[in-house]
Amino acid sequence: MIRFLVDETPIRVHTNMEHKGIPFPKDQPMGVYSSIWNADDWATQGGRVKTDWSHAPFIATYKAFEINACECPMSVAAMDNTKRCSSSSDDKKFWWDEPNLSVLNLHQSHQLMWVRAKHMVYDYCNDVSRFPITPLECVHHRHN
Repeated sequence: MIRFLVDETPIRVHTNMEHKGIPFPKDQPMGVYSSIWNADDWATQGGRVKTDWSHAPFIATYKAFEINACECPMSVAAMDNTKRCSSSSDDKKFWWDEPNLSVLNLHQSHQLMWVRAKHMVYDYCNDVSRFPITPLECVHHRHN
């Protein structure tokens, strides 16, 4: 499971569902990026909510930003990073390999549902105009 947390509150979760034919990024390094972009013709409640550009310039910043993961230097081959940053079933050397971290607990599930209900403006899983056929990961996602 890949979790994105803000102040210990889950805001996004990706569960490994490779057994259902859904790709999961487990064998390659990942990065986190943020950006501000104009999508008010489709992403903001189907274009009903427009960006108020009079508040520009918009700036995205992080305060006390922390990534707790296994660093994958670009100078190391991808396969070597995969081996270095994963544990065997017998050797649980990383905190994220603990079984209790493969699912959200009840409180975290409620937090995620609250975040989605109160703060999510756009969800591609519900965008039938862009995706007439529901993406496979959306069919199996428990938090929709």
